[in-house]
Amino acid sequence: MTGVTDHPSSPEQFAHLARQLVEAPGVMPTLCGVVAGAVAVVPCDWAAVAVTEKLGAQPARLASSNDSDLARVIGTVAVEAGSSPGIVAFEEARVVSCPDLAHEEQFKPYAAAMLARTSVRSVLSLPLVFKGTTTGVMSLYATTAHNFDAEAEARARVLAEHAVIAIEAARTQDAAENLEMALMRSRTIGAAMGILMERHKLTPDGAFDLLRTASQDHNRKLADIAAELVETGTTEGL
Repeated sequence: MTGVTDHPSSPEQFAHLARQLVEAPGVMPTLCGVVAGAVAVVPCDWAAVAVTEKLGAQPARLASSNDSDLARVIGTVAVEAGSSPGIVAFEEARVVSCPDLAHEEQFKPYAAAMLARTSVRSVLSLPLVFKGTTTGVMSLYATTAHNFDAEAEARARVLAEHAVIAIEAARTQDAAENLEMALMRSRTIGAAMGILMERHKLTPDGAFDLLRTASQDHNRKLADIAAELVETGTTEGL
């Protein structure tokens, strides 16, 4: 992409995007949807979003962008510079705009490195705030200076509001599914221990040790060995 043009977004577009974000199956698909939405409705050339408790040298585990190579370069630039629009937006929970990196005063080391190492010329970073807590940051990038005028910033703010609600809903859903899976594994392991206790007259600790030893000896997950034992009555190593 070589620069974006005026792209007024209708309420219908935002409504459609909001529905897509809420219906995305999990946190990572939701983050991908946020990035795609930003490029389409703000618009911008590149977008990146990260969900984290703290920004640091290590990339956030929950993050997405539409150009992973550029995202790595920008992340390195931010760490080396010690500050960036994204870092300030996250730490101070406010929107940060850099209309023209060639004439940037607040982030001089960052701007100089960005101009030297990327095609980015303007940046807009927005905090993702949920119930008074900053849970992430969304940064938008363009190849042209002054890409993010007042209307573009307003669209980005609306997108950020939709995004944080969808992200938190997805995180809650993922947590519930992970808990359900953990409970299922726990029940399966308990059933397998019961089989071993009855079959070999073992104590609970002895049955669990037998499962653990089989897991280590055969380099398989303990839960998988337990599931096979419950389903078939036998498994390798037991």
